[in-house]
Amino acid sequence: MGGFIGRSIEKRGGMIGGGTYNPFENPSVPLSSVALDQPFGRGPADIEVSVDGAFGLPIFTRCVGLLSGLAATCEIAVLDKKNKKPFTIPVLDPDNDDTTYTQYELIELIMVHLLVWGNAFVQKVRDNGGRIIDLRPINPALVTVKPVDGDKVFEVKQPGPDGKLNRIVPLTTFEVMHIPGLGYNGLVGMGVVAYASKTLATTMQADSLAASFYSKGSALSGVINVKAPLADQEQADAIRKRWLSKNSGVAHSAEVAVLDADTTFQPITIPPDQLQFLDSRTFQRTEVATWFGVPPFLVNDTDKQSSWGSGIEQVNTMFVLYTMRSWFTRISQRMRRELVPVPGKRVKFLDAHLQRGDSLERSQVYASAIQWGWMTRNEARISENLMPIDGLDLPLTPINMQAGQVKPDPMTGQEMPTPKGDLDGPLTSTVKPGSGQAQSESEVGTN
Repeated sequence: MGGFIGRSIEKRGGMIGGGTYNPFENPSVPLSSVALDQPFGRGPADIEVSVDGAFGLPIFTRCVGLLSGLAATCEIAVLDKKNKKPFTIPVLDPDNDDTTYTQYELIELIMVHLLVWGNAFVQKVRDNGGRIIDLRPINPALVTVKPVDGDKVFEVKQPGPDGKLNRIVPLTTFEVMHIPGLGYNGLVGMGVVAYASKTLATTMQADSLAASFYSKGSALSGVINVKAPLADQEQADAIRKRWLSKNSGVAHSAEVAVLDADTTFQPITIPPDQLQFLDSRTFQRTEVATWFGVPPFLVNDTDKQSSWGSGIEQVNTMFVLYTMRSWFTRISQRMRRELVPVPGKRVKFLDAHLQRGDSLERSQVYASAIQWGWMTRNEARISENLMPIDGLDLPLTPINMQAGQVKPDPMTGQEMPTPKGDLDGPLTSTVKPGSGQAQSESEVGTN
């Protein structure tokens, strides 16, 4: 590409940001030797992405808040595998007021740690009898995991006598429940800040570029080119100061500065579509949402049509199935293994409210399921987050759909269902040869 945009950057005196030439520092250099982004400054090639910096991005904070908040709205139930009846585990009981965190706060914090750091570490506080009485999440930034004899040891940084984090306390799996996220070494998981650092850094650079651009004028109307060499740097600084005083800030956008000396005004036309700020920001928002497995339209990115379905029920069902369900399974299986001392139980996130339709649709589905016997009344109650009732665990069977023996029709050879308790088999309707009249099986035997 030739012309103004495609020219290479000339490395000369008057550097900005450690090595990039700025024409306003030395106006005697022709503008044609400067790339388009140089008047606004360019950020470093690599930005170190920290957790605090990532949370400064609206899309990052929204994705983390959405996933963690949805998981926290699902109550955790411990159910018997056979009869689906609830089993009480005090530390997982939402009505337990003796724990440090409510169930919502606990699950939300576990999800945040998994999403951001890729690991959740929860201290299991025990009483004198060894029973777990409280769960307290540990900041993953303070934990180092090391394998020891087929097990894990968690080295936790804690404040020393001087208040600094210079004391290492080793803890074992008896004391810490470790829920790893997606990883590749079988020891720890990787959070979005780690494996999406380049995407996040690009988004931060776009924010910095936009801030720098708008702070120095949303669109420069032209550049003053000094034809004669300047006497010294002070003269260049004076020209630069007068230029900024006239053109800096959005309030002076599109104005023209009149400067001293033998100068000419060179107009610059920068079409908004070439800057592509809005398009790039939208693309970055979509990329960050992709890392989290969040459909863009759930984070206010509605520029593109969704292919997930047209109704809110379809959207919620697909999102729960493809994103949330994996987090529920990961957390619930680890909780069952380390927090439930009785075998034959399972930990379940009650997520029916995330994907169900309106009350009329749900009632129709439950009525049909219960009527035809493929769902019990207690299973329907559990799906609605209602407690089971004794006597409602058996499926209903319609009278005209009772199971029984199967005998062939003597005339056609086709199998006919035999009602329960009928030892003689079904009464079949056949046609008397030549008459066209129906007769019963008993009449057939007498003729």
